Formats: sequence, structure tokens, C-alpha cells
Amino acid sequence: MPTPSGPPYQFARSVWKTLQAFKSRISDPIVFRLWLVLQRLRHGKKIVIICRPGALGDILCTLPMCGEIRKRHPGTWLVFLTHLDYKNMVRLSRCPDNVFGAKSWTWPFTLPANYKLPGIVEAIYNPRTTDELSPKKGTKTHLIDDLAASCNVTLPNSERQPRLFPSAELIKKTQAACGLAEAVAKGKLVIGVNCARSWPVKEWSAPQWQALIDKIHAEYDVVIVQFGFTKGKDDEYEHLCGTRFLPRLKSDELIALVAGCHLVVSTDSGPVHIAGAVGVPVVGLFGANAPQYRLPPDSPGTGLFSQIPCIACHHESPRGHWQSGCPNDIRCMKELDAQTVFEAVKNYLAKAKKPA
Repeated sequence: MPTPSGPPYQFARSVWKTLQAFKSRISDPIVFRLWLVLQRLRHGKKIVIICRPGALGDILCTLPMCGEIRKRHPGTWLVFLTHLDYKNMVRLSRCPDNVFGAKSWTWPFTLPANYKLPGIVEAIYNPRTTDELSPKKGTKTHLIDDLAASCNVTLPNSERQPRLFPSAELIKKTQAACGLAEAVAKGKLVIGVNCARSWPVKEWSAPQWQALIDKIHAEYDVVIVQFGFTKGKDDEYEHLCGTRFLPRLKSDELIALVAGCHLVVSTDSGPVHIAGAVGVPVVGLFGANAPQYRLPPDSPGTGLFSQIPCIACHHESPRGHWQSGCPNDIRCMKELDAQTVFEAVKNYLAKAKKPA
């Protein structure tokens, strides 16, 4: 049966989404309060809440502080509050005692102090980055430490790396759903590439990605999977040749897919942090951000960047760019050539072990 389409259907769908969003805005605060009371009664412990609703990479980089928060509040029940889309991802970290996912609470939402319910909630933490707190101010520290510092938390080096633990069953199921089961069974190497839309100052153009993909296929018999968010059917990244395009994956599916890769190549965004969290080598493409402040601190990773005077301008005060562009025409990403990235890819593929 054909799927309904046309202006009347689109209008009806828009109205339905608006009503659902309004319903969530009304119900989320009520449901969350009731849920907190039930958690208190069930576990007999006061609750400590860490609230970080987005984005994916920032949520991952918030997780290491859970251990220090536990030490600060012994004998409590640690709850992580996030957007519903990331609930399963946080569960895979095994860091908090429980996770609540809200439909309507998205970044930059923070949990107000009135949720510190007497006798139920002991403390609330809203981790924020320096540039969220002071938009024109840069920071010369790793994102993990920056988020922790906003809550007056200092992390030991041994606890700074986020970890995720997707099951072998979830990885296998996701590979099958993405059409990779046969390739994996034949022992082919799987490379994940993330060229999704982000801030314009972080993007690498479609022709640059295509040149890299062509170089990889010319020398290796591999499967390249492309994941991430795009703008729609006419987005140039959806028409890259030589990849299996897998848009709109759920967060736990994306984690399982990355965990089954031998290498990830990504612009400066969430999949860089996911790769580190599951121990998969990552080649990160950087411009406005410096790789030493974004790469996984304790997992294989290489950060590539072009040699221009204004590189890593995000960490200057005031910042040398805005999210939608830069005064130097984003030279940092435009001058990062495909051959440089390919050499880094070759280095990791030479070490990669094919599955038995």
C-alpha cells in the first residue's frame, strides 16, 4: 500500500508532531517528578542527578565524571537525565544507576534547582562547556575535563576515557540489519566514515570525501559504511559512491555499528568519541578545534589538520570563528587534502586484524 504524501498529508503530520511535542512539554516534568519519587521509594536512597540532554559527543564526555560524583555523594542513587534519543547510549556506559530519557528536554536545557526535592534529591549537576557558559571564550583543555570542571570535578587520568559496552548480540544484530553480515563473514575490513552535517566550520566537502573513498577502494578490498545525519534526499553527502549509506541510526545502533568497524574516519563530532568509547581506532579531521582537546584520551586515534596560522581558533579568546562560518573561508578544512587522510588510514589498516 503506497505511503500517503502531498500537502494535506504533510500538513496533518506537522500538526500531529506539534501536538505530540506540546504533550511532551507538559508531561515530561510531571512524569519525571513521579519517577524520582518511585526511585527513592524503591531503592531507599537519596538521588543525585546529572543532566546533559545533548549533544551525543558531549554526553559521552560527561560520563567519566559519574565516578567522582559517586565518591562525593556516597550511598546515593545516581540518575542520568538526557534526551530520549540518547537513553540507550547512556545505559551502555554502565556509569549511572539509572537513566531517564525525556522527549522535550533538548540541549541547552538544564534542570532547575526546584527539582532538588526535599528528602528525595540530594544534588543536581548540569555539566556545561566553557563556550556554552561564555560563548566568546575559548578553552585550552580537553572537552572531558572542561565539562567536569563546570561541576567543580577533577578527573584522574585513569578515569577520563568514556567507555561503552555494546553486547556481541547487539553488534551482530546491527550488522545484519545494515547488510554487513555477509561482508563480515567473508573477513572483509569495515571502515566507518562520518561526513554528516555539523557546524560549517567542521565540515569536509563531498569532493574531498569522494577522493578519499576512491583512494581506499583503489588499494583495499573493504566495505565502507557511511553514517550520520544529513539535510535530506538532495544532500551532497548522500550521493557519495563506494559507501553504504546508513542515515538516522538510533544511538545504540550507531554504537554497535562503530564497535564492529576496524577503523572510523570522522569530522570533529560524536562518532570520534564513540570510537574511543568502544576502542576502535579513529582518524579525526580537525580545523577550528584542536585534536588534543577532542580525541579520545586513552584509545587509538590520530588527529589531522592543515598547517595554517589560524588553526584551532575555537580555543582562542575571543574565538576566531562562529558556528556558521569564519573570516578565513574555513581554510583549515578546505586545505586538509585527501592524500594526507589516506596515509593515516593506510597506517591503521596495515595493523588491522581481519575477523576469523
